[in-house]
Amino acid sequence: MTEKEWATCRSPWRMLDYHRMKKHPRRLRLLAVACARRAIPTDAPPLTGDALDVVERYADGTATRSELLTARKAVRAAVRDKLPVARALTNLTDDAMEGMTVTIDTVRGRSGGAAQCGLIRCIFPFRHVTVDPVWLTSTGVALARQVYDTRDFSPIPILADALQDAGCDNADILAHCRGPGPHVRECWVVDLVLGKG
Repeated sequence: MTEKEWATCRSPWRMLDYHRMKKHPRRLRLLAVACARRAIPTDAPPLTGDALDVVERYADGTATRSELLTARKAVRAAVRDKLPVARALTNLTDDAMEGMTVTIDTVRGRSGGAAQCGLIRCIFPFRHVTVDPVWLTSTGVALARQVYDTRDFSPIPILADALQDAGCDNADILAHCRGPGPHVRECWVVDLVLGKG
């Protein structure tokens, strides 16, 4: 896949295959969460957000397997009680255990392939990128932490400015932060700045 094809691709499965993303189970789990957050209706029960939060924390190593299993049991109980949003969550919590991507297919009909491609581009860079430690000023790290903790993506262009002021001349990093998005909590630039990548 060329860079131009990557930038315009509307097939999530083609992009996932290109990147051989099974080598990145954390990012795959977070991609599944990002897809689910886009697809789940705003009037979904609190269980929805709680389960997604547990999956995110599990991917980051701050939730235990026991917490994930408890969330999965709650979701399965909701399925038995016929809460409609819970079916996708059942797949999501199962996927999070194994780092699989079935959830992308599960929610494709609601969030759309093009939207999911945008999420993939935000979570996975086209090419391998490294960060020079000199770029990691207290301002840049604080902005990345703010984006990650609050899910407020408005500081991402300011993050680009902070990185550039610190000497970053990487076109991929700067273009991604200044681009139209979509941006998600699991953004690959935020991950790099926070040392999560």
